[in-house]
Amino acid sequence: MANTTLSQHKILLLTITMMSVIGLVASDIFLPALPSIVENFHISANQGQSILGSFLFGIAVMQPLYGPVSDSFGRRKLLLLGIGLFSITSLAIPHATDLHQVLALRVLQAIGACSGITLGRAIVSDLFSKEEASKVFLTIFPVVGMSPAIAPLVGGQLNNLWGWQACFLFSMCFGIFLIFLILLGLPETLPPQRRLPLSFRQVVWAYRTLLANCRFWHYAIIPCIAYSVYFAYIAESPFLLQEQGLSRHLVGYSYMSLSATYVAGNLLARHLMQRGRGSDQLLRLGYKIFVSGGIFLLLATHLAPHSFLACIVAVSVLTLGNGFLLPLGTSGAVTCIPALAGSASGLMGALQIASAALAAEYIGQLSLHQPGRFGIVILVVVGMGFILYNMLDMITNSPRAGNTYKV
Repeated sequence: MANTTLSQHKILLLTITMMSVIGLVASDIFLPALPSIVENFHISANQGQSILGSFLFGIAVMQPLYGPVSDSFGRRKLLLLGIGLFSITSLAIPHATDLHQVLALRVLQAIGACSGITLGRAIVSDLFSKEEASKVFLTIFPVVGMSPAIAPLVGGQLNNLWGWQACFLFSMCFGIFLIFLILLGLPETLPPQRRLPLSFRQVVWAYRTLLANCRFWHYAIIPCIAYSVYFAYIAESPFLLQEQGLSRHLVGYSYMSLSATYVAGNLLARHLMQRGRGSDQLLRLGYKIFVSGGIFLLLATHLAPHSFLACIVAVSVLTLGNGFLLPLGTSGAVTCIPALAGSASGLMGALQIASAALAAEYIGQLSLHQPGRFGIVILVVVGMGFILYNMLDMITNSPRAGNTYKV
């Protein structure tokens, strides 16, 4: 990156940021409009949540494919094709006539968005070392972290002014602008001499190597737990907060505190890293905050089950921890085997989004839209994640685990 000018570097960071955030924009912007969509198609709340779940499943399925394909053919052309598909399907969704069409188009939209999510991480790995990548992720993730506040806020206003269809038209415009940025300032980051041959055997070898790599699991499981908790709340919040007395028209504003605390976590982690703290030290600190948020949420939903403010504050503590966990866990996973950066990004992303999709799909059935049950479910997931994190930490730091790091 030494030969790039400051303006080129800024365009590159903006492009990677938009690639990283495109999935969150598409998943979050329609949340305030979800009750309107439910009414429009005459479906249940659980069926409405499947619109989010289908998108996340589409992203989860495609990431393992984008990774090895990009390791063989490069990043840029594949990225342009994916974002083009995202833009076209975003335009088509408002013209759907039933829920089945919406779900099918959402899967196609996810396939397109997935290119930005997967290849953005791989591009960072192409250009930066592990510690440099951590700094890059801690630079762009605060902007990514604002999308859960900005996207629903924009989506709520669009829904109030022009209906739920406007949320998806906004996504189309977002995709078109990203294509413009890619054409303007994103060169191919994987030269031909560094590419791997594409074959079924090569793909199987790459994923077997990653799945057998203890260090990969150590980092990859962290975003999985963080995302599952976050998307469980995202899917449940339009119904949970209304149950607790928050007006439907104000739900979009409730996500602002989540973004604020998430960005605060990013900035605090970046500050501590600049002061000499290592990424693994910061991960441990982030998990302690995360667990504290889970305990606080359980107490809030049982001691003050009708207080949406207590619920929002408790979840904000969780997202403060996420501000540490997501960028640092992502950086560790995609850089653990540099030669397999695309495959690592795809596999980690698939696991991460699959966890989020399962959470979004089943949280309503597990919580029955009751605050107390919701608090219990979240604490169980947080607790399981903390146990896994500590087990994998002991394994990866064991002297006998040294060979598991290697290809």
